Amino acid sequence: MDSLKKTIRQSTYYDSTAVFENGQRAITIAKRLNDPDEEALIYQYYGNFYYFSYNLKKSKLNYSKSIEIAQKHKNAKIVNSTKIRLAFVLMDTDLLAAEKEFKKLLNEALKYHYTENTIEIYNGLGNLYDSRLMKDEALKYYLKGLKLAEKKGKKYHNAMMLNNIGLLKFNNNQVKEAEKDFKEGLKIIEGMDEFRLSLNLNNNLGLVSKSLKHYKQSINYYKNTLVNAKKLGFPLGRGVAFLNLSDSYLNNKDYMIAINYADSALSILKPFEQWEYVGMAYLIKSTIYRNLNNTKNAKAYTDTLFQLLTFHPSSNLEKTAHEELSSIYEQEGNYKLAFFHINRFHAISDSLSEMANKDNIAQLQVIYGKEKVETELENEKNKNSLLSKENELKQTRVNAIIVISIFVLLITIGLIYIRHVRLTRKQQQEFTSKLISNIDQERSRISKDLHDDIGQSLSVIKSKINMFTSGKINDISGMDNDVGDVIDQTRSISHALHPSFIQKLGLERSLVSLTENTQSKTGLICSLDLDEAENLELLNAEAQTQVYRIIQECINNTLKHAEATALKISITQHGNEFIVKYQDNGIGISDVNKSIDGIGLQIIQERAMNIKGKVQINTGKGKGYTLVLTFTQFD
Repeated sequence: MDSLKKTIRQSTYYDSTAVFENGQRAITIAKRLNDPDEEALIYQYYGNFYYFSYNLKKSKLNYSKSIEIAQKHKNAKIVNSTKIRLAFVLMDTDLLAAEKEFKKLLNEALKYHYTENTIEIYNGLGNLYDSRLMKDEALKYYLKGLKLAEKKGKKYHNAMMLNNIGLLKFNNNQVKEAEKDFKEGLKIIEGMDEFRLSLNLNNNLGLVSKSLKHYKQSINYYKNTLVNAKKLGFPLGRGVAFLNLSDSYLNNKDYMIAINYADSALSILKPFEQWEYVGMAYLIKSTIYRNLNNTKNAKAYTDTLFQLLTFHPSSNLEKTAHEELSSIYEQEGNYKLAFFHINRFHAISDSLSEMANKDNIAQLQVIYGKEKVETELENEKNKNSLLSKENELKQTRVNAIIVISIFVLLITIGLIYIRHVRLTRKQQQEFTSKLISNIDQERSRISKDLHDDIGQSLSVIKSKINMFTSGKINDISGMDNDVGDVIDQTRSISHALHPSFIQKLGLERSLVSLTENTQSKTGLICSLDLDEAENLELLNAEAQTQVYRIIQECINNTLKHAEATALKISITQHGNEFIVKYQDNGIGISDVNKSIDGIGLQIIQERAMNIKGKVQINTGKGKGYTLVLTFTQFD
């Protein structure tokens, strides 16, 4: 179990397989041993894994699972340690809230003598004050953690605190003091197989040695970093170690070795898309070739860097690239371009310094401004307690105002409702009147069709029969054609009145027939697209009839009012939803013919409602006419 836990804890966020495979094995062992505390720790490690993978959501979920198990089995120490990690997560979003949580957990850890937890809280508070630029306060907590770790013989925590103190000193330009702390931390964990901490300490010692210009010493430290990165299975760590080695060999003037390490860094960093580090590698290679007096290759790598910056901008890399180009052109004797690029370098440097100052000021304003607000809120609470009685008196008045307001609102709503009902009735009466008028017109049309077409045809047939029986003509062989025409005319009128043929032919064939007849009789170009409506024939008879009637009404409106030359009908299907779209290229519904076409549009709306559909119409003078019917219906 201990071996598995150590392996999980040491695994990096690039080694998820090892984390979860070993984690499941550890959980299985913990359950077999009936040891829920170990299970809670594994979920805590899962939370750590996700935290270092920058997946804060999953990190919090696993920490919560760890707390749940530990609380259920009353292990307050694990609950405390897991909440410490949640406080680290909170630091990413709210420093003041994290500070309160750390101090609350510190009181608990001190009360119950949770040594390791106490040290980790001191570490968290040190990190927190360091990020708030409160260096003295950060150092105070780091030293508390260091003193407790030394007293209790916690070697790992001792080295961890020395690493943090060293970084604080290094960033404060106390380089030699920082070096002592890093070396002491490295000595403490010697032989402990703490590869992650060893990697950090060696890397920091490499930075110190480089800043002191002890380049051979920095090479040794970076090689140790590389060894630890390999043990951790940490590809990115290896890539950065190669990059640091390349830079140290460059400074040590071992140019060919430096090129090899830069190439090794690029081979790892590119697949992981670590573009900032890739850009650094290009800069190192450019500097190497410039030092070798090969300015052609040097410029080629700076050009490659500028191409990279177009897709992955970085002000720091851009600044350094201009400085490198200035040095190249100066070496070539092109002082005009050298001057141009050094000016760009200084301009970007000044801009970055200004931005950094603004960010620091803004951060401090937010932090201290928030503290001021919290103090003011505390004062306001005291004032509020004095004003509570006055508010109670005011509340009675407010309640009376609310009751009156509600009463007025109800009366207003009632009046609006009555007006709406009256307006609706008036619209219904107008619709009924228009509908009756439209029915009368339709009856008149049918009467005319019967009289002018069928009546006239029957009169001709009767005349021929009379002439035949009276002997005036001897042949009535063409009579069957005349009777057939009458039958076709009758069928056409019957279909117009009630399209029963839809049930026989189906909606698709009926629409094909409708558009073909319209095109042949009127010359209007008709387009029909039904390819994307696979289940059209599964619609019930009512839906098919209403769709047919709506399209028929649209075509009639186009022929009567639109002055169009073409129309297009399409029916598409998205899941269970059907979309019928009708378009023409006519003059649209202008103010003149809007009243004429109003009854037709209302009838279309009524038909759509019958199949629980929605109709949307887009039109305007000279913009054509588009109707979209959307509905969902199967048998």
